[in-house]
Amino acid sequence: MTRSYLIFLLSGRLFGAQLSGAIEVVPWRRSRPVPMSFPYVEGLIDYRGFVYPVFNLAQWLGMSRPAPIGFIAEEKDQSKDSRNIILLEEHGVPFGIIVDSIVKMAKLEDPVRVPNKSREVETKFMKGIAVEDEQDIVILDFERLLYAG
Repeated sequence: MTRSYLIFLLSGRLFGAQLSGAIEVVPWRRSRPVPMSFPYVEGLIDYRGFVYPVFNLAQWLGMSRPAPIGFIAEEKDQSKDSRNIILLEEHGVPFGIIVDSIVKMAKLEDPVRVPNKSREVETKFMKGIAVEDEQDIVILDFERLLYAG
């Protein structure tokens, strides 16, 4: 079955979120911190009269930026201004995730395989891997992330 996905980049990897749960994409902005919360909780934002908890998805998934290979040059930090917040809803629970950039919207076949192991992402948080243009796209299971993360 083919579904519509929002494809985004996070720590050098392609990820997908089903469009049926996507509310809106907004430019990154500072959120109100939540004292004594998990480290991956960026904070709260008020958007169009609704309050969304915003999560640093890379930190939530335990991902790190890819290290340079060979010659090590000074790496420029990615500006927070170039990042985006994707506002989503899963089973009536609104939340936002911070991503490095939005790549595109695409119709993809449902992911069929979940790898046994992955270096980048805990496989229990994956619905599977979809392939487009010979690139792997990790389709995340936000229900598992929200309730088991």
